[in-house]
Amino acid sequence: MTMNWFREFFFGNWRNKGVALFFAVTIWVVAYQSEKQEFSTTLRVELLPSDPNYIITSTAVLQDLATGRQLAFDGSIRADFSGPRKQIDKLRDQAFLPMQVVVPTDKPVYSFREEDFGFPRDGVDISRFTPETIIVNQEEEETIFVKDLPDKIHVTDYPEGFEVASKDVIPASQRVTIAGPKTMVGRLTASVNVSMSFSRERFEGRVDVALSVPDDVPQDLVSRTVKVRPAQVMVSVTMRASMEVLPVDAVRLTFRVPPLKVPVKIVLDDIVGDTIPVEFHGRKDEILRLKDKLREQPGLSLCVRVPPTFDREQGGQFTFTEDSLELYGFPGVQIRQHESRRREKKTAWSYTIVPVKEEAK
Repeated sequence: MTMNWFREFFFGNWRNKGVALFFAVTIWVVAYQSEKQEFSTTLRVELLPSDPNYIITSTAVLQDLATGRQLAFDGSIRADFSGPRKQIDKLRDQAFLPMQVVVPTDKPVYSFREEDFGFPRDGVDISRFTPETIIVNQEEEETIFVKDLPDKIHVTDYPEGFEVASKDVIPASQRVTIAGPKTMVGRLTASVNVSMSFSRERFEGRVDVALSVPDDVPQDLVSRTVKVRPAQVMVSVTMRASMEVLPVDAVRLTFRVPPLKVPVKIVLDDIVGDTIPVEFHGRKDEILRLKDKLREQPGLSLCVRVPPTFDREQGGQFTFTEDSLELYGFPGVQIRQHESRRREKKTAWSYTIVPVKEEAK
């Protein structure tokens, strides 16, 4: 009898019992998933001005309305979500990407709203933001052009004894712009730094455009709000040996004359003696070598070529200029007028050829 009772209890009217169990489980599942839950997470936001001609220069958290105390805002918001367990569980597994929040340009104080993040949604609300209110400072954007761009090319690390012969931007029409807050951008400029470490006399290639920032302008503000376009430019730099001037007050002259049957005497008309002041101009290394030569050989002379058409019997008067003088062994050195001659506005030197006749026996 006992067994019949158990059998009747568990299996009697099994259809009705099965239906009741199904609905009981269904109601429990629905109630469980609909149970209100809370979930907190950190959201990353990117603030954008409502007017594209403006730039957000700084943000802060308003801590105390009475004192105006502020803390830096790092773009992180703690959001408290509230809603059905099923939807909250989905949010727990969701990776929140940085969200863009558009803030009005005419309101320095901004309070976050649910719609900034696409809520309410599927019964889920954001019950609280931390921080809830921030201060947003915005400024009108201005764009300036970098003037005299080739002059902004700074050449470094070139070999000793060399100097910059030319530096150009390719193409010459290339323009570089700096865009940033109106009150600051006018104090900025750009430069292009070219190192000649791996190139002795010529460089051509793309180089980064570097921003030059005054010391009193915060670097983090510049990095957040200032844009330089383009980021690189093509430049060409040509080097040459450094030039130097060596003035010498007295250099001896020798005259080269064609073969003659009658000996001659040559006399400078402007001065007494056979030395003149000159100025040497040329590559720095060649001038240094010439200095050493003059110390070793004080009698080093410059050569004057006598015209081959002069009258062998009567002689004559002739002129020469410094650029016609010959200096052997220093092809890269030019000979120019001495400063004293330039001050006197002299143009040429005069000399006279006098035949020397033998005395009658």
